Amino acid sequence: MVDHSELDVFFHRLAPDCSSDETLAEFYRDGYVLCHYSDIASFSESDYSGSTDIEEMVEAAETGGICLVQLNASNDEYDRGRMLGVVPPESEPFFIGVEEDGTRSQKYTEPEEAKRNLEDNEDIVHLYKGIELQELRELDAGEYLLSAYEPPYTTFTSWGATEEQIQALWDGEQLPIDEATSYSPDQTERLCEEYLREEYEYYPLIQPGGAGGVNQSFDLIGGIEDDRVFGEVKNTKTISESALDDLEGEAGSQTRAFYFSRHPVEEPRDGVEVILLADVLETLQDIDRTQRMMQRMTTW
Repeated sequence: MVDHSELDVFFHRLAPDCSSDETLAEFYRDGYVLCHYSDIASFSESDYSGSTDIEEMVEAAETGGICLVQLNASNDEYDRGRMLGVVPPESEPFFIGVEEDGTRSQKYTEPEEAKRNLEDNEDIVHLYKGIELQELRELDAGEYLLSAYEPPYTTFTSWGATEEQIQALWDGEQLPIDEATSYSPDQTERLCEEYLREEYEYYPLIQPGGAGGVNQSFDLIGGIEDDRVFGEVKNTKTISESALDDLEGEAGSQTRAFYFSRHPVEEPRDGVEVILLADVLETLQDIDRTQRMMQRMTTW
């Protein structure tokens, strides 16, 4: 029996070229992870132009994992929900072809056999590389409250930042509210924002978000009285020297710079105030409003 607590967590965006939205939605409901890139029967990235996620998918099939799947958001049948399932260890990746009307071929695990039956078959309009999930759970939008940015610009990838949360979601567990690892990255950002609000009457100016734009280097941008505030939140095992560099560059007489960290910073930077996440959680759990917020964030 698979020990789910030992499995890595992955994210898959099901969005390959397809003959119809309905066909792709059927693959989604059936628990498929599909990569495309080109209509060839190969699991080797070197056979494709540009980078792919195929080899990472093949490795996940070998080691096993829990996978959260998002159906392409532009699909007419997308409903904001997600599919959660298990890749059993030592699963076999396969090739599968699809005809124009959505008819699926049988699955082939050997590239040469897939080449003969799929690449050279004029009825096959798309040749996918895939794995199939088991123990499927379809989560509607009301159930899927995981507060974490899903990896952009990717088909299949490991998702370590949400490992504790996905495991708890799978097991229906309550995570401890006083542990930094109980929170996803953007949940942690919200908690740090609440801490600054309670301790310094901080007010937010904008929500930076995402991985682009002039403010992409900062998680929190706001003010305390007449001072500007820039904040970086790092709920990680290591210290981000680049984040400290960015904050030091902004710190000044009218700007306060905060670095929130799971671990102490051995070499502080001029003007950068370091706040440990343990102190954030200790402060917030003693306040009724924020304690209720923390309980809700960690209840699955």
